[in-house]
Amino acid sequence: MLKIISRLIGSCFLGAYLAGVCTLQVLAAGNETVARAVVVAEPGWKYRIAHKDLPGIDNLLVAPDGSLYATQELPHGAGKVIRIHRGQIKTIVSDLDRSDGLLLRGRFLYITEEKTDGRVLEFDLSTKKQRVLTHLRHPEGIDLLPDGSFAVSEDNVNGRLVRVHRNAQEPVEVILGGLNRPEGVTVDTTGRIIIAETATGRVLSYKDGQVNVIIDDLDEPDQVELAPDGALWISEDVDDGRLLRLKDDALETVLSGLRSPQGIAFSADGTIWLAERGRQRILAITSVSTE
Repeated sequence: MLKIISRLIGSCFLGAYLAGVCTLQVLAAGNETVARAVVVAEPGWKYRIAHKDLPGIDNLLVAPDGSLYATQELPHGAGKVIRIHRGQIKTIVSDLDRSDGLLLRGRFLYITEEKTDGRVLEFDLSTKKQRVLTHLRHPEGIDLLPDGSFAVSEDNVNGRLVRVHRNAQEPVEVILGGLNRPEGVTVDTTGRIIIAETATGRVLSYKDGQVNVIIDDLDEPDQVELAPDGALWISEDVDDGRLLRLKDDALETVLSGLRSPQGIAFSADGTIWLAERGRQRILAITSVSTE
């Protein structure tokens, strides 16, 4: 173990020499020693821990009243959707199985359960009633299409992007097949669908039958979200993950050293919210230059 620690410390000093920053946390568990870096904000950005102790924290959205909704992807009926408002956390939907994708339109929440034969649900915030739109194989990302239907990704090795109709009467349509673990989905104002293809490290776009690679060589891209300014934000779901921002064809790292970052959401005041599932918390990120 001493040899391992020596190697870690040596690596840290080398990193400090090259980058000017070095943070090392050594955690011992039995005979195993693991080095984990803390989160690092790149120049022009800063973050704070907004909420802690949220196991399975996954996707996020900001409601018009400024409250934050989030899924907690927990198995065996322990999954839920929570609402965070003025520091208070309230369970809105419970008894979910691996609740993952999350979307708000009007008074309705749309939720996916990332499991075999997982449900795509509609939950009425006014009446508290829910209904099942369909069942899919590991449904995850969900967003609204221009015609009012939903684009939903199925997180499988031979995954699909499908269209789900809100009336729950029309059959599910395959938009795009042969994807390798598609996860996050977002739709821009032109109807172009953007997909994080986790297993290949790519972010793809699809429109009018054409597939294009927006960016590749990423480390398990998980969620993708379009900010109000048109920038595309991407999280990498790995133990030393990054939060990335793509704008005007330039890719920048906003945060690094993250543990399994997931959902991203944007507030009207410019705050970017990030679910860091590996540390069971939500981060609030701001641009230093705009403050």
